[in-house]
Amino acid sequence: MPAGHGFRVIDMSQHGDDDTASAPAFLAGGGEAGALVRSFDWSATPLGPPETWPASLKTTVGTLLHSRHPMFLWWGPDLIQFYNDAYLPSFGTGKHPAAMGQHGVECWQEIWPIIWPQIDDVMRLGKPSWNEDHLVPVFRNGRLE
Repeated sequence: MPAGHGFRVIDMSQHGDDDTASAPAFLAGGGEAGALVRSFDWSATPLGPPETWPASLKTTVGTLLHSRHPMFLWWGPDLIQFYNDAYLPSFGTGKHPAAMGQHGVECWQEIWPIIWPQIDDVMRLGKPSWNEDHLVPVFRNGRLE
């Protein structure tokens, strides 16, 4: 990319956390969410330890953790959750940090009847889904918002 286009290369190894030394390289850095992913016992989930994850999950989680844009991922049939630091404000108070690695239905009980049919269409049929001007009351900050 020619100079002057607003892009710069950042060496993320200089922005890592203290607990990254023993972590797989794709989990290095990533702020608070990255530290949470590294400390989480993934072997207790259907995903197993990070070293055994498929390359596509490793790449996606590594990208997600280092993005400055809010990102959230459900992975696999159990919809195991990942998210980054930029997504934290979306939770408000009450869901984070328990949401990391949690099954989607456990985290989002209050909206599951609204979102599950859409998720199921995506998972089973590959049918894209979105909402415009649709009220989805999420429990956060101690109340429904």
